[in-house]
Amino acid sequence: MRVTGDDVNRVTGSKQPFRQARGVWGVAGGLWCVVEAQDGYPQMWFSHKCKNSAEHPCLCSRQARRACSRRNGASLGRWGREVMSNKVIDLSKAPGEAMAWDRPKAVIYLWAAVELIFVTNPWQVSSGLRVAVLRAFGADIGPGVIFRPRTRVKFPWKLSVGDRSWIGEGVWIHNQDLVRIGHDTVVSQETMITTGSHAHRRDMALITKPVVIGNGTWLTARCVVTGGAIIGDSTLVKPMTVVSGEVASGVIYGAPDAEVKGPRF
Repeated sequence: MRVTGDDVNRVTGSKQPFRQARGVWGVAGGLWCVVEAQDGYPQMWFSHKCKNSAEHPCLCSRQARRACSRRNGASLGRWGREVMSNKVIDLSKAPGEAMAWDRPKAVIYLWAAVELIFVTNPWQVSSGLRVAVLRAFGADIGPGVIFRPRTRVKFPWKLSVGDRSWIGEGVWIHNQDLVRIGHDTVVSQETMITTGSHAHRRDMALITKPVVIGNGTWLTARCVVTGGAIIGDSTLVKPMTVVSGEVASGVIYGAPDAEVKGPRF
């Protein structure tokens, strides 16, 4: 999408002629500024006042905000935040989650049914049967692993769990990308591990990143681990913590401010 002078007129209601210079649309000494963002979509920012004219706002992209501010003394105002909040992505045109499907559709649908009956089902109490079904669909699970009832695994063939690890009741592994859990690791009740996100500035296309959880680590109840997270060995993550980056080995890490609280041992 290319920003034009007509776009400026449409948004601002101005009828003045606009000219383009170096990617910036301007009139009357550069009172208006519009620059395209790197992804091709205009990131528009408004200020309700400029030093050059108290009645004319500046319309700037995020990239050009500083330059426009230097030229015109502009500052972002309430009008800009309101206009940006009104931008809506048409989700009917967004690429779907099938971008992460690396198996035939029949396998995806079959696994959905098998998961419901043998893995998520709270009446199915056998951990051994649950693990056997996951392995049958491609999960790499070591000996001695325990999977409690009500667990969910999006794609078993993208899951690796080391020896003697425990996966607690209600854990949801939403692994549209690889999830690797080390040996002797505990993932406690209601924790969610998700590898997916969306291109929220563009078209909401699926973006995935793998998750790596080290050996001997304990993710306590109701943690959330997002794509790209790397958690070191023997780390303890406190309840209700969101992990989105790299966490060192051998520490206690967690809520409320998601920081290292000290050594685990």
